[in-house]
Amino acid sequence: MKNKNLILFIVLSMGLLWVYYAFTPKPSAPVPAVVQQVEAQAQPTIPVEASNAAVLPTLDPAAIFVFETSELKLTWRKQDGSLVQVLWKKDGTKFFPEETRDPKTGRVVAPAFIGIGGVRNANFEGDPKVDLDGQLVQFQNSAGETLTYRIPKQGHILDVAWRSGRGNALSLVRSLNEIPKAADGTEFSPLHGMGRVFAVSEKSIEAVTWVDTLKDPWYSFLGGKRKILPAGTQWVGVDAGIEVGKAQTTHFFAAIWETKQVAQRDLEKNPGYHAVPDGSGAVSARLYLGPKHKPELEAFAKPCTQVMDFGWFGLVAKAMFWILLSIQTIVHNWGWSIVVFSVLLRLALWPLNNKTTIQLMRMKDLEPHQKALQAKYEKFGNDMQKKAEMQKELMAFYKKNGHNPMGGCLPMLLQMPVFFALWSMLSAVFELRQAHWIFWITDLSGPDKFYVLPILLGVSMIAQQMMTPATGDPAQRKMMMFLMPAMMVFFFANSPAGLCLYYLIFNLIGMAQTWWVMRNYKPQPVVI
Repeated sequence: MKNKNLILFIVLSMGLLWVYYAFTPKPSAPVPAVVQQVEAQAQPTIPVEASNAAVLPTLDPAAIFVFETSELKLTWRKQDGSLVQVLWKKDGTKFFPEETRDPKTGRVVAPAFIGIGGVRNANFEGDPKVDLDGQLVQFQNSAGETLTYRIPKQGHILDVAWRSGRGNALSLVRSLNEIPKAADGTEFSPLHGMGRVFAVSEKSIEAVTWVDTLKDPWYSFLGGKRKILPAGTQWVGVDAGIEVGKAQTTHFFAAIWETKQVAQRDLEKNPGYHAVPDGSGAVSARLYLGPKHKPELEAFAKPCTQVMDFGWFGLVAKAMFWILLSIQTIVHNWGWSIVVFSVLLRLALWPLNNKTTIQLMRMKDLEPHQKALQAKYEKFGNDMQKKAEMQKELMAFYKKNGHNPMGGCLPMLLQMPVFFALWSMLSAVFELRQAHWIFWITDLSGPDKFYVLPILLGVSMIAQQMMTPATGDPAQRKMMMFLMPAMMVFFFANSPAGLCLYYLIFNLIGMAQTWWVMRNYKPQPVVI
């Protein structure tokens, strides 16, 4: 019975892990340098209405303009003033996907990001005006329209001003409403590598991934439909930050617009958000281009801290991160902070884990009598009435001896929310990004590139099961002893190294606890 419960728990746990993994959709300022470039980078062409095209000249859609500060390198498309790339100079992270080509064939496998900001129906002329003293970059055209970006010498919050006598709206976030095709007819997403687009209110956040807005879900045969963008709010934006050299599992940066009025949502053509000019033909906004780091997000706008995605168990994850952050202020190393945190959490769960081990020991004492009872009913074969009698007699036997066959599983189930919360927290907080522990572990938010921690974790699980009192079918137990650790090693191979470290320490302390409980366990008499 106990072994069946363990197998059931393992199957349910792995199922929950799969579901969670699948849906949970990774100094002094130098003198600013201004660089102007015109390159053929296959940037997306922005459609211009026929009425405007007759008045305003058409510019090269691949022409770009670059401006640098001590913290950011900003790249605009000259044609419409859209910001097509942001480089976080501290570590070289790019915010948005760029065009990628097959190195052998030269074929485009993913197009460039279309950009944020800009104006769809206003072709700007020539190079933008630059004021180094005021850190201004201003796009303008013969219709008298101006789009001005004020860039701070330090920091990453831009002030944006748009003036249009024709009432053109400032585009905040946009996509293509069609999935483009390559020259050979191959379809690909125009937002390859992008995460969520979101709308933040004072107390909540609504988000949807761009892929979900472009493609019907795989269960469309059951009536599933592609998702639409959330209703506009005062704060709208997108996840940002392209992780180079590893799978994009989370986004540590964000591009967030703050407008005085509620952003208008586009659903039909070029889905996204825009800001409509006021009575004077003006739009003013702020643009946050930085990490999902609570202090900086709070300084921008407190509600925007909600873009930090802690997953399904958000409240638990936030509480755990607060504890981890408190430990970090003393230890000053995120890896060792996770070790200390693992020890403290294991001590907090000590009574529950004690109960699990004691239940296993007690089950071993009761097993001979349980087997004798089952053998008594074997002669009745598959007689359901007799099977029900056997179960009733077996439950009565357990009750006499004060044993609950599910008692060992309950403590393990109670730990699952803690595990999921820690998983989402360790893979989402900016503080752990590229955080060094020891030796080759230089990024606790990314996987162990040499797979040492996952392998040690698997070994510790085998050792822990070998120490656990043996109950149930020996062949079945032997299979599970190696099957479950192998599955966990495979699963953790691409999980954050910080999570592997936590689970390894957790297991090692668990082994010590199991040894201690077994050493001090005193068998109780079996009541027949």
